[in-house]
Amino acid sequence: MIQSPHRSSVLNKFRRHTRVRISAPFVCALSHCVSRRWLWSPGVDLGVVYDLSIRGARVSTEAEIRPGDEVTLRLRLPKQIKPADIAVAKVRWAKDQFFGLAFTKVSIAAQTRLKKYVTIVSTTAVKAPACLPSRLGR
Repeated sequence: MIQSPHRSSVLNKFRRHTRVRISAPFVCALSHCVSRRWLWSPGVDLGVVYDLSIRGARVSTEAEIRPGDEVTLRLRLPKQIKPADIAVAKVRWAKDQFFGLAFTKVSIAAQTRLKKYVTIVSTTAVKAPACLPSRLGR
């Protein structure tokens, strides 16, 4: 799915930081920062990232999280060797199995990786043609 320049500008009109829709969603790992139950250690759950900015993400997961929870997040950004580890992300909203995460504690290295990825994706989404020419006539 190619994001049109108009759609991109509409999504980012009221945002402080550019948000990109991920055309090929990628996997992330998340776990609770603090255990909710006595004698319970937080496990690692998997999720899929659909939207991303340097300050947050929209993910789908079966993890037991709800608005107000704080989680750690490991993003395996495509075409990057090291993951972007988010020390603390706060769950802002939930709808079905989708969650909005706001990054509240991010290392400089992770922030650099996020900026690089978001910049690359946002510039390629704008430059990509809306439809590709057919090669059937050749």
